[in-house]
Amino acid sequence: MLEIRESKRLLDYENATLDFRKKMEMFVECLTKSCWLRTISTVVLNFNVVGQKFDAIKDRFVKFSTQEKVEATEDAPVGYVRLVAWPCLHLENEGYLTKGEVVVVDQTKLN
Repeated sequence: MLEIRESKRLLDYENATLDFRKKMEMFVECLTKSCWLRTISTVVLNFNVVGQKFDAIKDRFVKFSTQEKVEATEDAPVGYVRLVAWPCLHLENEGYLTKGEVVVVDQTKLN
């Protein structure tokens, strides 16, 4: 038969180290701020960058590496975005919260 024991508190704040307390307070503050922003703001997932030049969007996206080389097409020449792997998350009419990831064409098509 399963023995039921008295559960212990997950976080014993009174006996925690000062460093741990500071990190937990910072975590809770960041979490609260993030939840508040999502509540009062319009959060946008930006997928609309396929076919754009990577240099024009590199402040909001990073290159996502692939095992195979990504060849150029008529729609996406070298240096242009071929696919959005993860969207950029930003507030409407304001800066971004997290950068997105895109696959960028890195070689010309070999015939």
